[in-house]
Amino acid sequence: MPEPLWVARLVISQATRTKLSSRHHLNADDVLDAIVCIRGLSYAWDDDPDRGRRALVEIRIRHDTVIVVLYPVNDPSGDVYALGSAYPRR
Repeated sequence: MPEPLWVARLVISQATRTKLSSRHHLNADDVLDAIVCIRGLSYAWDDDPDRGRRALVEIRIRHDTVIVVLYPVNDPSGDVYALGSAYPRR
């Protein structure tokens, strides 16, 4: 069983906010609320040759299952991630 994933802070760029809204019809703040400081997140690490190491997290927003892509951020406070994407599971 993997070590629990703890997201103390989630960095979301304006470009990612726009992509989530326009392409995936998701609100970035809903993703943030479902990820930050939540115990027991269901996730798996993925080592993509082009994108690097990232966590693929499965969450629920309203009645939809959403896959969230998180990239670790080198931050001295620890447990900081950047939101790469989020999309409803089809």
